[in-house]
Parts: sequence; structure tokens; C-alpha cells
Amino acid sequence: MQKYIFKNYDHILENLRSKVVELFQRDKKEHNTSMQLSPIEIIESEIRLQEENLEQKESIEQKEETRKILLLLYIEKKALTSSCKYIKRANEILKDGTDDSAYEALDYLERVPVKTVTSEDLNNIHIFKALIYEFLEEFEESSKEYKKALKYDKTPNTLIIYKKFVERSREVKSWYKKEEKYGGAYNVSLIHKITDIKDMPKVVESLENIAKYYARSPKSRLLGKKYFREVLKMLKILSNKEPEKYTCKYVEALLDAVDIFMMPPFILKEASELLKPIENCKESRTYLIERLKNLKKKTFIKSTININTASIKVA
Repeated sequence: MQKYIFKNYDHILENLRSKVVELFQRDKKEHNTSMQLSPIEIIESEIRLQEENLEQKESIEQKEETRKILLLLYIEKKALTSSCKYIKRANEILKDGTDDSAYEALDYLERVPVKTVTSEDLNNIHIFKALIYEFLEEFEESSKEYKKALKYDKTPNTLIIYKKFVERSREVKSWYKKEEKYGGAYNVSLIHKITDIKDMPKVVESLENIAKYYARSPKSRLLGKKYFREVLKMLKILSNKEPEKYTCKYVEALLDAVDIFMMPPFILKEASELLKPIENCKESRTYLIERLKNLKKKTFIKSTININTASIKVA
């Protein structure tokens, strides 16, 4: 299975994208009977079809591909049923169905002026963000968004949606727990196999080496980026558990994400926030701040994000 991932990942991703595009561009004649179907009915029909497909898939690669399609359909349905302009704009950002655009959509929603938004729209925004995080397999962040959404909905609706998410996330994790061994190489969803946080540092080191190896060639950089996203997820967990030991490592990885793997520049905002407390990263603080400032000067970053490095002080 691991060799399959390495040799066919680009093909799998491209196949996923083409299927998603096909879902939203398919000739309406195929969906219409004597009565014209509404956009919501078309989406719901596709969702039922993909849910059936998911149950029939056997390999993890096929399950993951179908799961991604399903999440994009859930996201599209949420955008269609909401009148919130911010959700509709975020959905436009996410139209190509890539991880990068998903993070860009999240960044856009983070900047919504909440004081001008109704409680109903805030509820829907948090649910929309939760679906995007689920698409990215960041289940903990997704759960947080659902809990925020519950504050704005006194009906059972959000709770029912949240319970369905919990069931889906458990199912995804169960796919990997069924595998008895890691095999000769790590796959891009290895994080779901780790039951003891003590194992994470070793896994992070291995995945980081693999990611940077693939990043050396433009042809395999996409695969390297997928592995490095897993590195970021694990380092975030580690930095939350043991900040003194792993915060600097996480900051450095965030800088690498943009500098080496060409991930969205707004990732640097988190690095900037982590460097603001003067007690963080005392040994490598000067190096990290200088590197952040140099990255900020790059044209493709300067034109897309505003990072206030002036507020970061050197210890």
C-alpha cells in the first residue's frame, strides 16, 4: 500500500480534483427528470451517491478520495443553504478543492467582522469552518468549531450535525487502526495511528525527512507538502502539550512550510504570534525572528499578508 501511495499520489489527487469539478459541471440533463431539480436536490443526490460509494470502498486510498469528495459536497450544500455572504465568498475560494485553498478559506473566515454578523450567520460560519477542518483531517479543530457553533443555536440542529461529525471522524480513525503495522514507509495519515504521544517525535522526524526529500524536485513537491502537513499537525499537538520543548520546533516548521513547501503565507501569522511572548524560544529566538522578517520581505508574501514583526521583541 505504501508503494501505491508514493507512485500514484499525484494521479489520485488529480483524479479527485477532476471528479469534484465533474460533480459541479455535469450536464443538468443527467440530473433532471420531467421536473427540474433544484441545485440543493442535485447536491443531495450526489451526496447520497458518494455515501453509498464510501461504504463500498475497500482500500484506504479509495476511502480517502471519496471522503474528500463528500466533504466538498457538504461544504457546497452549506454554502447553497446559507445566505451569509462570507460563507459564499469562502466557498468561492475553496472551489478548486485543494488543501491550500481550504486554508485560505479558513484565513478569510477568521477575518470576518463578527460584531456585524447575526447569531444565525455566526452559527453557520463555525459549521462551515468545521467542515473545512474536517476536509483537512484536523478533527480537533473541527470539533472546536462545532462547539462554538452550539453557542449560537438553541435548537437540536447543530447538535445533530456535530454528532454526525463525531461518527465520521471515528470511522476515519478506525480505517488506520485496522492496519497492524506501519509498513516500510509512513503514509500521509499516520497521525491517526498514533495512540501514544511519546511516539510522535520520532514519527515527526521521519516524516520531515521524507517531506524534505520530496521537496527537492518540483515533480514530487506536492507529495512532500502532504507529508509536511502531517508534520505540522503533530508538532502543534506536541507544542500544546510541552511548549517549552516543542514551540521553537513548531515555529521553525511553520517557516519551512512557506519557505520550502510554498504553503499559503498566512501560516506565518501563527509563527508570529508564537514568537511574541519574550519567554518563547530563548535559544533560537533571534534566528527565528530574523528569518520571519526575511520571509515577510518576499514579494509573494508581502502582497498577500500583513505580519507585524515590529511587535516581536528579541530576548
